[in-house]
Amino acid sequence: MTEVVFSPDSAAFEQAKQAQANAAQPGLSAWVEANAGSGKTKVLIDRVARLLLQRPDGRPGAPPDSILCITYTKAAANEMLSRLFSRLGDWSVADDDALRDKLAELEGRSASNYSTEDLRQARALFARALETPGGLRIETIHAFCARILRRFPLEAGVSPGFQEMEDDDANALWQAVLSARLEAAAESHPAEMKTLAEATGGLGINAALDALKFKRQEIQAFARAIGSDEDLGPHIRAAAGAGDAAPGAILHEAMVTELPESELRAALEALSAIDKLGASDLKLRDALSLLLDTNDARERYEIYMRALAGAKGGFPSGRNPFTAKAGPLVADLFTRNLKKGDPEGREITRLKAVQAELTAAEAAERTIALMRIGLPMVEAYSDQKRRRGALDFDDLIECTRRLLTRSNAAEWVLYKLDGGLTHLLLDEAQDTSPPQWALINAIVTEFQAGRGRGEEDDPRTQFVVGDPKQSIYSFQGADQQQFQAEKLNFISRETVLAEAADRPVNQPEMAMSFRSTPQVLGFVDEVRARVPLSDAAIDPLPPVDADLKPHTARRANQDGRVELWPLEMPTVSESDDDAWTTPTDHVPADAPRRRLARRIAAQVRQMIDSGESVWQEQPDRSWVRKAIRPEDILILVRSRNELFDALIESLKQEAVPVAGADRLRLLDNLGVQDCLNLIRFALQPGDDLTLAEILRGPFCDLVDDDRHLFTLAHDRGNQSLWQRLASSDASDFQAAKAFCRRLIDNRHLPAFEFLTHALTERDTDRVSGWDKLIRRLGEPVRDPVHALLSGALSHDMTEAKSLQAYLSETEGRDTVLKRELGEPDGAVRVMTVHGAKGLQSPVVILPDTTGATKPVSDALFFTETGVPLHSPSSRLDCRATAELREATNLAAEKESRRLLYVALTRASDRLIIAGAGLGSSKTGYAKSSWFRWCLTAMQALVGGADEAVELEEMVAYGNAPIRVASDSPLNAPALHPPDWLKRPAAAPAPPARLAAPSRLTEDHAAVRAPFGPDRSAALRRGRLIHALLQTLPELPHGDWRVAGRRFLSRDPDVSGSEAAEMLDVTLRTLNDPGFADIFAPGGRNEAAIVGALPSGQMVNGRVDRLIIDDDQVLIIDYKTDRPAPVQAADVDLSYLVQMAAYRAVLQSLYPERPVRCALLYTDGPHLIELDGQAMSESLNRVESRV
Repeated sequence: MTEVVFSPDSAAFEQAKQAQANAAQPGLSAWVEANAGSGKTKVLIDRVARLLLQRPDGRPGAPPDSILCITYTKAAANEMLSRLFSRLGDWSVADDDALRDKLAELEGRSASNYSTEDLRQARALFARALETPGGLRIETIHAFCARILRRFPLEAGVSPGFQEMEDDDANALWQAVLSARLEAAAESHPAEMKTLAEATGGLGINAALDALKFKRQEIQAFARAIGSDEDLGPHIRAAAGAGDAAPGAILHEAMVTELPESELRAALEALSAIDKLGASDLKLRDALSLLLDTNDARERYEIYMRALAGAKGGFPSGRNPFTAKAGPLVADLFTRNLKKGDPEGREITRLKAVQAELTAAEAAERTIALMRIGLPMVEAYSDQKRRRGALDFDDLIECTRRLLTRSNAAEWVLYKLDGGLTHLLLDEAQDTSPPQWALINAIVTEFQAGRGRGEEDDPRTQFVVGDPKQSIYSFQGADQQQFQAEKLNFISRETVLAEAADRPVNQPEMAMSFRSTPQVLGFVDEVRARVPLSDAAIDPLPPVDADLKPHTARRANQDGRVELWPLEMPTVSESDDDAWTTPTDHVPADAPRRRLARRIAAQVRQMIDSGESVWQEQPDRSWVRKAIRPEDILILVRSRNELFDALIESLKQEAVPVAGADRLRLLDNLGVQDCLNLIRFALQPGDDLTLAEILRGPFCDLVDDDRHLFTLAHDRGNQSLWQRLASSDASDFQAAKAFCRRLIDNRHLPAFEFLTHALTERDTDRVSGWDKLIRRLGEPVRDPVHALLSGALSHDMTEAKSLQAYLSETEGRDTVLKRELGEPDGAVRVMTVHGAKGLQSPVVILPDTTGATKPVSDALFFTETGVPLHSPSSRLDCRATAELREATNLAAEKESRRLLYVALTRASDRLIIAGAGLGSSKTGYAKSSWFRWCLTAMQALVGGADEAVELEEMVAYGNAPIRVASDSPLNAPALHPPDWLKRPAAAPAPPARLAAPSRLTEDHAAVRAPFGPDRSAALRRGRLIHALLQTLPELPHGDWRVAGRRFLSRDPDVSGSEAAEMLDVTLRTLNDPGFADIFAPGGRNEAAIVGALPSGQMVNGRVDRLIIDDDQVLIIDYKTDRPAPVQAADVDLSYLVQMAAYRAVLQSLYPERPVRCALLYTDGPHLIELDGQAMSESLNRVESRV
């Protein structure tokens, strides 16, 4: 490492420190606008710490539960809590001098001013914060709302025990409602369904209805405003600029009643009389001919529009659609080229008016149809949530907003909140949505009302920090105009107090960056200067903001670097040779994005291997150079597209550690699909494709198609693949066969148990399913499969424990696994710019820069008055929806620029801008792309990059990277773990295994009747007679026959004659005087016997009758064999060993009493007592073979 001496504090640095101190001043409210990297999080923590500290005048600090800090994400909240507790913990153990210095630096006071009591109070803050009920309230807006609603559920009108729905659960519920209501809507509103289907086409109607979920708050607000479904029409038609006429009536009036047919025929004749017609003339002539040959108004309109309007429905002002030879009538009707000052053609003018009226009427009709179908769905969705006692994230905000602003209990709730809340801090204010601002303002308003209650002793403060340049969450409701309006409201409120105190309103600006090098910041400012973040223009322009302030670098003496790479342009060989066999979503290996991904991966590897360096701050605040490691590199893309996947794949191919995707669709993961295939097969073993996937997958690993799958699948006739596998004796298939048979045996288990068995059970080589998955797919498979297991456990706890139900639910969900990649963990991070908000990295690579901002895909717009208008494409826009679409697209373009600013400012040392060329552009990049803006900025900084030609070599701003000795693990000698590390541990001596005595002689048992009807009947007969012998002696003797007959009649498989025979055998046995002692009271039925034989073998069994007297122990087993043996020598060996085992166990328990054994055969009946010596010898022989 190379050390550098830090530069002396500059005036700019002192100004930045003062701005931070002003922002953290605990007694004053503040509105802070902070540049990226300017220490916003530090200021928030400083302010909370200073609020907790005892005041200089001796007044106590704010109680921990009186401070509320609202952050944008859970990660940000956790980061702030961690850093705050770290500081308070540091104070609690610091010695007096060190603590005085820390407090003096924080508060800007002299260290000598802190008394012993001040130090004691500061040290106690850590314990006070920990002991505060509920903890320090640094939380997201949603967590705050949930806490308020749980505190005031009745006032808010929510279930006291409501559940917070995750996105996946909310989406699944919405889809269920959509499916259930769609068929009903087709029956109740057929005309509206037809209108929507014609406008959206095919599956577009599902997309139109699905989009309602994201706009349901606005839809419900509109429904409340109009009052009833009947009032939909007037409001929507007025917003669309439509009259009362239906589209059909407008078309008939325009294309039939008012169509100048005679003039059109004359025009057609004039065009037909010309010998040589150009393409435009022919198009117009053919259109007039077709138009006059049909009477259908819609068809006439479409023919007319195709001939006279452009492809997108506009009326181009270029060449006229006719030749000058066509005569004055044609010119009078169809002139559209006004460059010569000619008046516009009468039909052109009329058709424009018809188009405006028709598109407005159609937009109104579509919107009314969508609302009449969609409103009941939105209400049904809300009703289902109420029934479940569940609130989604939008509900948390909306219910809290209504509670604090509209409910009858609002004043009471605010009073209770205000009683314990003194300081409100709002982080990332630029991303706060209008509904969130509404509930925050409700609290702030109560602040103002309470400021007369001892303000000088307990000041109530509001702290807001944000950066409008980093507002990138409009899709979650963030509104820059609202941010500026709230800033003006804050200034207005604070001006009164500031004037009374003779001080300015506290609005510190934090412009100095503590993160980035001067080269990175200089490039950022150059981009900002040419692409103003607040300007409406789309093309790069000179600065127009008078107050555009450049960033100031704290790291003024440390060099950085910005690189602009040449684009990877499309090549002629990019297309595949065989389009018939190539998958439709296949991206060729030489596609620009794939080549770019490989180039970036190779460059990353080279940077690490060669020891290129970045700066690292030390605990003493000095800076040193250190070699780049994988965790120092952050690659940012605009969306998770094929470039995103290609980057991760290419980095893996270069053996560079990569953290994987930060968002993962669960069903897209191969490991998850492998696990779900196990369930599919267990439920349907005849599914050949699923079994084939399992066999080739990680669990069976039969990957040789010729040797394995072909051998198994070929020429199997009518057999399923499982039948063929089950009957195969080939050694290659035995492990797979056993595994698949276990799957079938376990299909009765709940989903979690089923999957756990498959993943944890070990095969004969002591390898588990987890081991096999990771061996094939790598460590990244753990997270998604764990998520699958969590979902299975949740399903088993809340739903029917059915594999089929779980599989259906899982396949119907679009579950996205979210992974936090905030902290570097020895790997390159690849993520979206949105996901990287709040992060930083020494090296940032931007490869996704050449595309233009995508036009909005919204089909449902809302006017300023909250009225919806539906337009699925710009082709169907009326004037009102076209204006709304244009405004939305413009807002998206502005946000794209802010997104670029966020991406650029993640870099602390080095910034690399690259891109994949677009085949549709001569330059390879779109006119309004990030690459063009960066190229323009680079031109200004270094010159030599001509925007008009392809960039042929890399252009850099800043010095070449300095190399130092690399300590990367990629360059270290390979460390081979010892063999024993991955070798299964030697199995411990197995514990004594329990065995049923009847199994001790399995290999030598007499051959029984086959498992057919006779064998089944014999087993049933034996079971029923045993049951009668056990239960009837417990009843009065006179009830035996009736009870026995009733018992046997309950078995549907026993005929009347069979029941009579069984009952006669049983009663004959029970009534025999020779067996009276056996069935006398005091004996035990079905007595369990568990114990060890002399060899150590454990025995676990039951005897039919056990009689323990003072002078002996008698073991009786009932036998129903026919014919029964006559003497003990004829008894089956298995019976002899079984009784001998029981005798040996009981003899060890009752050594002072003889243990006798006998078999009671019901065929006769007669009793055979077994010889003790014979039993012992038979048991010894069997044990010697075990």
